Amino acid sequence: MNRPERPSRPDPRPRVVLVGSYRDPLGFDGAGLIDALAGRVVVCHVDAASLLRDGPRALLQSSAAIADEQFEMVHVLDARFAPLGALLRRRHRVPVSVSVTAGDVGRQHPWARLALRSLAHFDHAFAADEAVTQALRARAWRLPTSIVAPVARELPWPRKRDVTRVARALRGVRPGRLVLGVPWSEHRGDFRWFRDIVQPELEAKPVCLLFGVSSRREARAMLAAAGVQSEYRILSGRVDASAIAAVARAVDAFAVPAPSRRDRADSTAGLSLALAVSGAPIVSDGWAAAPVLAHEHNALLAEPGDGRGFAAALNQLLALPAVQRHFLGEEFARFTLRHWPWEAAAEVYADRFAALVGRPQIPADLRAA
Repeated sequence: MNRPERPSRPDPRPRVVLVGSYRDPLGFDGAGLIDALAGRVVVCHVDAASLLRDGPRALLQSSAAIADEQFEMVHVLDARFAPLGALLRRRHRVPVSVSVTAGDVGRQHPWARLALRSLAHFDHAFAADEAVTQALRARAWRLPTSIVAPVARELPWPRKRDVTRVARALRGVRPGRLVLGVPWSEHRGDFRWFRDIVQPELEAKPVCLLFGVSSRREARAMLAAAGVQSEYRILSGRVDASAIAAVARAVDAFAVPAPSRRDRADSTAGLSLALAVSGAPIVSDGWAAAPVLAHEHNALLAEPGDGRGFAAALNQLLALPAVQRHFLGEEFARFTLRHWPWEAAAEVYADRFAALVGRPQIPADLRAA
């Protein structure tokens, strides 16, 4: 457990026990969040990975921090530890908050359902997009929720098995032929839009690598129905940071199709940022890009729903020399990392922590000069 030194004089910053390890839907760690919070919040981090294995130890250490070190609240970094957070709230009468991802509200495992039921007793939740907020309202409608700003992080070195899977999917592709990475969507209308409107307009006739496919049988059926099997390769499995890094090393560009419903656009922010920092240039629809991609800064954007404009942007990108595409992708990555840091997300957390412990921060625009 990481404990700060006891302050010699009163510190106005909230004193918060962080329980668990921050989990990102794409597998990024949360070390950056804890570092960014350090200047705004006094942190005691109780690291834990498993509720069954580490839960008793985490409970004892968190209780000691609250009782002996006068920590004022608990934040659960991993929603799987929600039952532990509810127990700490009941035992010590302190406010408790939690970080929730789309994966947390979508799981049907008995332990996951227990964790979701525990959220009804929490004081606040932090979510990455509005879809998670709506899912929480359906289960724990009294739980206030804050939307946390997306964060861009450097991709890790890909796992060997991910590199092997990508190489196997692209086996037989002629050297020198262009390859386009296309993320698979659970909403089939998104892919049909790309298959029927965009792909026929591509002049370079690239091989399209569909990654993150949940059902190879369904994907093959959709391709066979349109008679375009030879233009596509399928990479099944969960999309995480390592898989994106492996795909980025094999493709010339990424293409993010338009979502069939505009209200789902914000749920793609994390994936869009991960693709933008991959080093491969990205072309995206205006809806899918919102709000993290900026035209000609970290992506090339087409007008929302404009399939021909999307194809035209891809044609211009794929017509560039390989070296120029490489440097364009590197510039996109630098811009994204610079403009979407942890600090914006940490500010949301710190403001809510201060309000929960009874010391709300005065907004900067309302402070006296």
